[in-house]
Amino acid sequence: MIAIHFEERGNCSRLFDELRGYMATYKPYGFGGAVEKNSEATITVRYENKDVDFYESFHPFLASIFAEYVIETKEDEWLMDIAENLFYFTDEEEKQQIVAIAQAILQGDRNDIPSVKPHFDRRAFLYDAFASHLNPDTTFYYEPFLTFRLKEYGEMLIDCIELAIDEYLMEQDYQAMVENLRHYIRITPARLPMVYLVHKDMFTFYDEHFRELTAEEMAYYLKQELVFETGLDFSEMVISPLVSMAPGHVHVFTDEPDHGVILTIQAIFQERLTIFPLQERH
Repeated sequence: MIAIHFEERGNCSRLFDELRGYMATYKPYGFGGAVEKNSEATITVRYENKDVDFYESFHPFLASIFAEYVIETKEDEWLMDIAENLFYFTDEEEKQQIVAIAQAILQGDRNDIPSVKPHFDRRAFLYDAFASHLNPDTTFYYEPFLTFRLKEYGEMLIDCIELAIDEYLMEQDYQAMVENLRHYIRITPARLPMVYLVHKDMFTFYDEHFRELTAEEMAYYLKQELVFETGLDFSEMVISPLVSMAPGHVHVFTDEPDHGVILTIQAIFQERLTIFPLQERH
């Protein structure tokens, strides 16, 4: 028997429901066990299968449930707390956006962001932490365990929030720059009636007569205050010279309409931009 004690009354209800559900699911497969809620702060888990060793079956089962339970019930709360109390983000919407980015990083959905401790598996860490402290015929104190035994996990969450904040601020800067360039296009008379942009490995500019623009011509149009791709050589810039030309219309020929540069151009020029398959340039 393991008695699981919670410091705050009522905190054990969700875990009790989850444990009871898992018990019922696996009982037809010979998984013998019972779970009881003795009070609003204590759960008792009983292992009833005498034919299989506790540490070979019930023990890994409990450790897995606890590991997942922490991720489901505590992770977002801790990430929000870190964003507010360590990095002083108090606006609720900002915190939610930062935590959403952090969760995407943790789930491996943001390959554009360096991994947080790439060899740190939070599920495996939590599993091992619980497995080393869940023993039969003992009382397991849940909140103190979270406070004193998950330091490395907490440090990983801090690192993750740091990365998420950097990404959030970069995204905010990006959106502000896109809006500024969009405003410039709206209020500036067209300097060229049409620009054709052909994307095939690289971007090539053509005027309304489909004559390729030279580097000198593009440099003539470039306005330094409109430079979007800071840190790039002029020869690598696409968005900055295009916006500086303030064309009445932009036709883009590409087989990669979801390319990052093209999505940004689309966000800036909106209805003044049309995308065609690359083969239609002929």
